[in-house]
Amino acid sequence: MLTMQEDLQYLLRLSKVDKKVHDLKQTRKDLPQRIQSLRDAIGREKSALDKIQGDIVHMQTAIQESQDAIVTESASLEESSKRLNNISTNREYDAVHLEIAAHKKNVDTANAQVLHFQQILENLRKEAEEAEAAYAKIQAELNPELEALTTELNGIEDRIAAEAQKAEEPRAHISKKTLSMYDRIMTRRGNPNIIAAVNHKHRACDVCSRNQTPQRVIEVAKAKQLYLCEGCGSILVWREDDVPALHAKEESPAPVETSAPEAAAETAEA
Repeated sequence: MLTMQEDLQYLLRLSKVDKKVHDLKQTRKDLPQRIQSLRDAIGREKSALDKIQGDIVHMQTAIQESQDAIVTESASLEESSKRLNNISTNREYDAVHLEIAAHKKNVDTANAQVLHFQQILENLRKEAEEAEAAYAKIQAELNPELEALTTELNGIEDRIAAEAQKAEEPRAHISKKTLSMYDRIMTRRGNPNIIAAVNHKHRACDVCSRNQTPQRVIEVAKAKQLYLCEGCGSILVWREDDVPALHAKEESPAPVETSAPEAAAETAEA
């Protein structure tokens, strides 16, 4: 049968695994949002570039239409001018001159539009160069992170499963009473941040910051039973950096050293 100190050693190992699993699950939740924000940032630059390129195509079409109008109106002007040689009445003469004036006006208008549209097109091409540079820049900045996060998200389930499997070994060694207490607290709290390390120098609970009484700290150091924080109900373990102070005040079993910067000492409190 395991001693309470050994029980707590395995409990700390289990807590470490559960925290890793919890962090991975939180990452699984956060990654899609981060990935979408990166895609949105790249997409905004792409949309700006696409709009300018669309405006360029529209302006090129407008220029072509104006140039076609010049050709059409110029041909009509030439035809109207030829008709002057075959006019027999003043009324017809006046009508042809009105046609000529209208065609000339249309040609002038179309020429003015071509010049105007060409200036707009030149400005749009400059804007397109800037937009292309901005799009290329943000791709260079964000695509590596986007690819890395996407790859991480694709493999997150396997990582969670692999980490969760590591909990089986410490769980198999922890007493039913201690494990039941641990699972009950973690289920109620919704996260594995339920173990706090205390000693004579550090009496505050790591979870809720409430100071434990000197007597409770002494009892935690003895590792005879499981003690909970009087404030939040977190499981209390011994923090190993105050071992000399404990020995100077009271004879007790040496605190258990753990791989974490905390030591374990606790047993089930009724």
